[in-house]
Amino acid sequence: MDAAATRWIFLALFSCFCFCTGAGPMYKLDPSWPGLSSVFTGPVYSAAVDDKNGEIYVSQRGYRNSPVLVFNTSGAFLRSFIYDPEVINMVHGMRMHHNATSGKRRLWLTDVGDGQLGYTIKRFSPDGETMEFVLGTPGKKGNGTSPLQFDQVADVAISDQGEMYIVDGDGGMNNRLLKLQKDFKVQWLVGGVNGSKPGQFYIPHSVELDGVGRVWVADRMNGRLQAFDTGNGRYLGEWSSCFTDGEPYSVRLSADQTHFIVTQLQSDRILFVASPLKPGTIGNCTIMDSIQLASGSHPHLVAVSQSEGAFYVGELGSKTCQKYMRVT
Repeated sequence: MDAAATRWIFLALFSCFCFCTGAGPMYKLDPSWPGLSSVFTGPVYSAAVDDKNGEIYVSQRGYRNSPVLVFNTSGAFLRSFIYDPEVINMVHGMRMHHNATSGKRRLWLTDVGDGQLGYTIKRFSPDGETMEFVLGTPGKKGNGTSPLQFDQVADVAISDQGEMYIVDGDGGMNNRLLKLQKDFKVQWLVGGVNGSKPGQFYIPHSVELDGVGRVWVADRMNGRLQAFDTGNGRYLGEWSSCFTDGEPYSVRLSADQTHFIVTQLQSDRILFVASPLKPGTIGNCTIMDSIQLASGSHPHLVAVSQSEGAFYVGELGSKTCQKYMRVT
């Protein structure tokens, strides 16, 4: 079956299986994106959106596969990063960050590989030609904070002020959430051991900021989202009732900030969970809508376009990245 036919099947499944609490579905598949799906040659793990330049970065793995592919919002393939396992070994999460002061845009990606630059977070120029900075201790896993060490560092969120929130624990020794100041010094740390109590984690897999002083973690193997105060790391609450049929793999805030986009890899499902719009208590977990994908799609990490309102999801099983547009 060719890629175009596969995308149309996904669209049909969306129409058949999506359940909605409102008058209609919240999102619809864009079957024309990407225009050249054959460019994907390995499992697709994550995406990052450069809203100011209208570019979408998509990561994949595999021997001799380019680790990052770049498209425009219409789906045209623009360029790719050079395959070099000594530079990017096993990419996992990605974020594009615009520096408000300098105006520069930089791509950050987490590398869970064990190569000479593994166990780190890396910053690249947008064209991928220059690796500008490596955060962590290259090639050496650990749980230290000075010098900073990671193990299976899964995902990163970056505030407008340049503070970094990192989940380190996609398997391995560390199960923790860290906040780094702009100078990359650790400001606070939550967790650190494998556990299920409030403030503990069992594979923290994705992290997101909600714009009202909270940082959210997809605590994968505990089947919950946990929320913490961005200022001091204080535990604010958790949601688990929405995830009884599949662990949450990704958490991303929608462009209008009304809901989180949460993937469930094992159940091939994408949930839209209402977001608390005000600071303070998080209340109960409420599913607003969902998308049931084809069996074996395995949706992994998500990126949200602030300009389009669309989101992009990497799929391990189908080896592609899908684009979903907001229904207005």
